[in-house]
Order: sequence, then structure tokens, then C-alpha cells
Amino acid sequence: MIKRALLLAAILLAFSLVLEAVSTQKPVPIKMDLSLFPHRIDGYQLTKTERMDEKIERVLGVDNYLMGDYCQGRFCIDLYVGYFEEQQEGAMIHSPKHCMPGGGWSPISAEIIVLETPLGPRKINRFLLQKGGEKLLVYYWYQGRGRVVASEFKDRLYLLLDRLLKRRSDGALVRLIVPYSPEAEARLQAFTKALFPILEQYLPS
Repeated sequence: MIKRALLLAAILLAFSLVLEAVSTQKPVPIKMDLSLFPHRIDGYQLTKTERMDEKIERVLGVDNYLMGDYCQGRFCIDLYVGYFEEQQEGAMIHSPKHCMPGGGWSPISAEIIVLETPLGPRKINRFLLQKGGEKLLVYYWYQGRGRVVASEFKDRLYLLLDRLLKRRSDGALVRLIVPYSPEAEARLQAFTKALFPILEQYLPS
């Protein structure tokens, strides 16, 4: 009877600590506003930026973001970086796997690949979609609190641990899109590798 009471007390204590940690998060401001992101990366020029509708911004809960096209001639890379100072229910990063299919676009494949970047090897998601005879290639990953993570499951696990141990839940989604071709993928990989050191200047570690 005493052992059971002690076990119950330990569970209640652990539960209260979890609740306290989750409810006392520290919003972490971005290092530099994404509006200051370089206009030229690896020979590509930022030719267009867009803003979301205010209602969509409120629904997403994103605190700072960049949404624009980097072009070299007619070849353009659609880049999105969305940063959250604090993630909570209703204002969290959502996987492109769930958000992008639609409008006639159907997933073909989804895998994790490794890119050798100036900062070392990085695991990212490679997502391919198709509509009719057209294909879109998507690279994306989760970045924040000193990590680059491809797996959505691992990102959620680290988020829980960092809430408990660091009282932080900040993070970013980085996503790049191009019309698919073997040449386009090679160019996208080169651009992505050049992007990683730049992101380190903006996203808190």
C-alpha cells in the first residue's frame, strides 16, 4: 500500500513538472529579421517576395518568415523560411507532406537524403509530387534549438524534450520547391548547400 502511494505521488510530481515546463515557455526572438535575408545566394537573385494574407498568418501563428523566388535566368527556386518564437497548440510547424498535396498534386515519393554542406552532412526531406505531366521537387527540414532534423517524429520528440529541459519551443521550417528535372535537382542541391551557413546567422541555436 505504501509503495503504491509513493508511486502515485511520484507520477503526480512528474506530471506537475511536465505541466509547469510546458506552460512556462520562453519565446526566443529570431537573431535577424528574415526581411534582411541576402538578395543573392550562390549566383541566384531574389526577384520576388510575397506576404501571406493576414488571416492565414494568424492561423499559422508564424512570427517571422520569408517567402520568395531566387532566380538565375529563367530557373527559379521557391524558398520559404518560417520561424516560430514559441510553438504551441494551434501555432506549430506543419509538415509540407500534409499541407502541399492538393490542387491536383499527388505525392509520388518521400524520402530522407543526406547533403554534404559547408557545415557538415545534413539530413533533409526529398518530396516529389505530380500533376498530369508536371512534377514538383520539394526539399524541406526543421531547424531550431541547435538542430537540423528531417524526421517529423524526431522533431516532435526534440520539441518535447526541449520544452522540459530548456523551456524553449522555438523553431523553423525551411522549404524549397522547383519544377522537377535531373538538372533542376542538381541545381537545387547546390543552392541548398549554400543556404545552410546563411540560416545559421538568422535562426537561434
